[in-house]
Amino acid sequence: MISLFLSIIMSVAIANLLPYFKKDKKIKILHVFLGNYFLASIFSFIDKGSPLAEAGNFEIFTGSLTGILFFATFLIYQHNISKNGVSLSVGAMRFSVVIPIIMALLIFGEPVFLLNVIGIILVLLAFTFLMDTKSFHSIFWLGLLFLGTGIADSIMKLYEQYGLESTRPFMIYIFGSAMIFNLLVVLIKKTPFHLKSFCFGMILGIPNRLTTKYFLDALQEIPASVVYPMFAASVVVLGILSDVLIWKKRFNAKQWIALTIMVVGIALLYIRIGI
Repeated sequence: MISLFLSIIMSVAIANLLPYFKKDKKIKILHVFLGNYFLASIFSFIDKGSPLAEAGNFEIFTGSLTGILFFATFLIYQHNISKNGVSLSVGAMRFSVVIPIIMALLIFGEPVFLLNVIGIILVLLAFTFLMDTKSFHSIFWLGLLFLGTGIADSIMKLYEQYGLESTRPFMIYIFGSAMIFNLLVVLIKKTPFHLKSFCFGMILGIPNRLTTKYFLDALQEIPASVVYPMFAASVVVLGILSDVLIWKKRFNAKQWIALTIMVVGIALLYIRIGI
């Protein structure tokens, strides 16, 4: 249970570090991400597991594609936090589990239970209440975050089914490719190296890597049917508290009701029990 708690805390820390770093107008977000992926790559390389030589074309392709999606989604995520707040951005990321659920249904023949369908309906209702439907900009970026996170999670689901038992090569390719792609964007944009941003990024890389590590540890200690809904719902709840306590965002009664519905709906998405 401690591993699950630490994974939740690390995930929420990422959501709050991004807007905190961006309070400094001189910060270069691309260099923040570069430092993040640099440190995460080192963590992955020194981790225990299968040697990199055991990775085949499947591991290389899925890991590299996931890494590129990680980088692109990270950019979209920080933009969403700036525009839509922590709670709504985190909610969109957690709701993206719908995509791997649909993939599991179509490819692996896994069942989608009534509770999952109820969860989807509840979250959609919550987003309808929370979003400013007049703002296409807001809906567009939340949609990109939803798709990017969902596709990345789906690829990791594929790796779980068909990849190596050890995740070490996969993680090396994920963070290594994200770092390389990040560096290419920096070079193309000809952005001067900013040491402070890079150091901030290495700070971000610590919770980024530990979130995955602790989450995988939790899955070994606790049934997945408990880990997934607790993680998803807890991250959304703490995201809401972060908005209120740290960023001084104020929600009206309608928004509080919608956020409560969202938390319940997201928890139901992960429950794999038929009724």
